[in-house]
Amino acid sequence: MNDEQLETLAAITGAASLGVGIILMFLMVTLFFRKTAEVERRIATPGKHLDGMRIVWGNGPIGRWMRVGYIYAFFVFRNLPRIGSRIESRMGDENEPLPLSLKLWVIVPFTVYAILMFLFFFSGWYLGAFD
Repeated sequence: MNDEQLETLAAITGAASLGVGIILMFLMVTLFFRKTAEVERRIATPGKHLDGMRIVWGNGPIGRWMRVGYIYAFFVFRNLPRIGSRIESRMGDENEPLPLSLKLWVIVPFTVYAILMFLFFFSGWYLGAFD
């Protein structure tokens, strides 16, 4: 491949990842949010961080997006060695084990969104947008 083809590929990748990422973000705060709220209800024990953030951010679009991010962080950070258990105890508790399918409603869309945003910024870097 020559440079012109690589630049075209980077531009298409950047535009497609931004478009799909925005659509996915919209879906996470609208259609997928029922499952996210169910997960939050089960893990946000009273007096913990997730319970407080539910009250602080509310139920608007930005608040829903922040709550999705906090719940995703709960699932990611609790698997860190040595400090994961402390983070989990501050954020919330999984008193009853959540079904994997319910966890995946939060983890998969947000992970795909993060990958798409990485591709968007990487393609912008490749095209020289940050020079």
